[in-house]
Amino acid sequence: MPSEPYLLSFLHLPDSAGTLISTQDATGLPFDVKRVFWVFASDQGAERGGHAHRTTKELLVVLQGSVRVETETAKGTNTFVLTSPAQGLYIPPFCWITVHPAPNSLLCCSTSTHFEEADYIRSYEEFQNLISE
Repeated sequence: MPSEPYLLSFLHLPDSAGTLISTQDATGLPFDVKRVFWVFASDQGAERGGHAHRTTKELLVVLQGSVRVETETAKGTNTFVLTSPAQGLYIPPFCWITVHPAPNSLLCCSTSTHFEEADYIRSYEEFQNLISE
């Protein structure tokens, strides 16, 4: 499994009735999905994330609007701008993320694990210590 975040594209099938976007089956995803949740952004300047995971892998997909995602791993930092539901951002374990949704954006997150608070690294200082070991 990759240790750095990366963008992946989904199959999209446009026709006169609209566009269907699909992973087709599990082979279109970088992991088996255990949990899915949505985040609605309503205010300008809203910020989410501010954490990393020990084992959980995530896939972020913007369904409406745009979302800027800042990532940091032991190898460095990157910024991704998600503007299309035909593209997702893979987030590996030990990747600190900060999410900046535009107003009225809708972000869908799929994860490789069920929610478990112990998997979260919420202290940036602890994260820095863990990735420098």
